[in-house]
Amino acid sequence: MTSTAAASALLFSLTAGASAEVSADAVIDGLKRQLSLQGLEFSAESSEMRGNDVMLSGVTITPATAANKFTIDQILLEDVEEAGNGAFVVGRAAVPAFSNENDGYTISFEGAAVEGYYIAGPDETDPTAKGGVYRNIEIGGVTVGKGGTPAFKLEGATVAMSPYEVGGTMDYDVKVNDFTIDFSQIDDPKAKATMSALGYETLTGRVNATGRWDAGSGDASMSQAIILDDAATLNIDLAVGGYTPELIAALQEMNKQMQDQSDQAKGLAMMGLMQQLQIGNISIELVDDSATGKVLDFVAKQQGSTREGVVAMAKGTLPFALAQLQNPEFAASVTAAVSAYLDNPGSLKIAALPAAPVPVAQVVGAAMAAPQSIIGVLNIKVTANE
Repeated sequence: MTSTAAASALLFSLTAGASAEVSADAVIDGLKRQLSLQGLEFSAESSEMRGNDVMLSGVTITPATAANKFTIDQILLEDVEEAGNGAFVVGRAAVPAFSNENDGYTISFEGAAVEGYYIAGPDETDPTAKGGVYRNIEIGGVTVGKGGTPAFKLEGATVAMSPYEVGGTMDYDVKVNDFTIDFSQIDDPKAKATMSALGYETLTGRVNATGRWDAGSGDASMSQAIILDDAATLNIDLAVGGYTPELIAALQEMNKQMQDQSDQAKGLAMMGLMQQLQIGNISIELVDDSATGKVLDFVAKQQGSTREGVVAMAKGTLPFALAQLQNPEFAASVTAAVSAYLDNPGSLKIAALPAAPVPVAQVVGAAMAAPQSIIGVLNIKVTANE
């Protein structure tokens, strides 16, 4: 095992109370270096050692391309330990509650804690460790509003990761706790009126996601459920290949070199790098919980029609729209699936299920040369109420 790999492994084996001397300035330098790879500028007005803890005061975090910045009075790094080669392990990083003003809205944050955070040394070669790994994150509540009832309220979130080892497999689990969106508190009158007409003055929900990444093979998978109470659930599953440490290193270098570039330029550069990925499978499923009927009724009222009339019109026009794909078999299957869903809203799924992983570069090439061929390249299927 290399020295940097050994340092990474220490993240999950060190215990509090290490006797090696810790330099607060070196910790700040490490955080600056690490966050710059994510397009963030980090600064602290002062730092103070308190035994094995480091207190950072006057912290500012600024996205490279954004005018707005976040200021945090203090961040306490607890049980900081030297891990060799200029690296550190932070037992727990505590961010206190704070508020920020942005475009007239007040964003209130109840604080957060990160446990087992690894700050890489200047000579770290593993790109994953270089970018920062941790055991878990707990985020407190968040509210966004202009006073009075908030337009958005989140009850917190958690992220847990399995121990990281160079070339190994990492699992993660994400939970976004209950959130509420109050559309009566938003500025857009059209959106406010539309959501009220749909019967959704407020929406509540939550998000759950799990995933796995094999650093050795570059294979990654994710399953995510976005749940909106009394509306619908959106299930997203995907598996990709080619997400290697080398690709991560290339993305980090791109972020570093293009910090002053526009988002559009960054997006184009990222698209180029993403062509190294391979698509294993992708599926997006909508599970109805009354939203479809409400949308149909809303459209019917707008058109002076009925739900049955809107459904009949959709069934009639869909085959003509799909004819442009020049794939009669696919058009027929999609028409049948959508018709079945509109008649009896249960679930509607679109899935790409290629027999073997397909390089993103091949998909991009197909999209440019013959867009309709993507259906066959990715083996796209649409099904309903399964």
